[in-house]
Amino acid sequence: MDNEKIGPFIRQLRKERHLTQKELAAMLNITDKAVSKWELGASLPDVALLLPLAEALDISVTELLGGLRSPGSPPQALDAPPQDTAGDILSYTERASSQRREKLRLWLFAGASGTFLLSAAVCWACDTALNGTLSWSLIVDLSLLLAWVVLLPLLTARRHALPLALGALSAAILPYLYLLGRLLGDSRVFRFGLPIAPAAVLYLWAGWAVWRKLRCSRLSAAGIILLLTAGLNLFVNAVTGAITSGGRTLRGDSLFTLVLAAACFLADYVLRRQKA
Repeated sequence: MDNEKIGPFIRQLRKERHLTQKELAAMLNITDKAVSKWELGASLPDVALLLPLAEALDISVTELLGGLRSPGSPPQALDAPPQDTAGDILSYTERASSQRREKLRLWLFAGASGTFLLSAAVCWACDTALNGTLSWSLIVDLSLLLAWVVLLPLLTARRHALPLALGALSAAILPYLYLLGRLLGDSRVFRFGLPIAPAAVLYLWAGWAVWRKLRCSRLSAAGIILLLTAGLNLFVNAVTGAITSGGRTLRGDSLFTLVLAAACFLADYVLRRQKA
């Protein structure tokens, strides 16, 4: 089943019956723009319109979904369900849903891109009006660019969107911190970020892998992720202490995270014993 085949087939049958797009649309209580999109292959009729459309064009639903008239096929009663179309309708429904998801992704991508560009333009205008040059707006725009790079796979990828987004973050985070430090005129930004950012990205990758691997035991997965969180927290504190010569290696938030992890493991153990 192909919408590029169904579209011309609908147009052919409509013209054979000397109907305009507006007249066919009126018979189905829809707009003529919807009919035009069908005939151009830009979209597919809704499942609820398959039988009324087939009746209006004097064909069976099977012929409509196949985009081809069956020679010598007996006419069907208008109020009778079409025969042998369950598989075709299921396939059609899946294809229509896929097209709707694709359109939604395109709209989200266009909306997010437009929002980022508009935000950047507003920052440029305000910065120029207040300071006569571009200063703080470049910092905002750099952060918007990082957000757009990370969000892009989530908005456009059909599969593996999250690992692609993590890959984009992994590739962009250190250049972002370097440029941010240059814009701020403070080398400490990159000096702090150089050890911490890769550790944070590694933490995200590990958390995603654990959550994906332990789908059957979400409590255990949550416990492992909390342990990773405590480890990352301790690492950040240690790096901060080494750079500033004043940080602590163990804090209350790390201990609290460890307690939560222990609670998750205990709850998982109790549930497993109850099921056994």
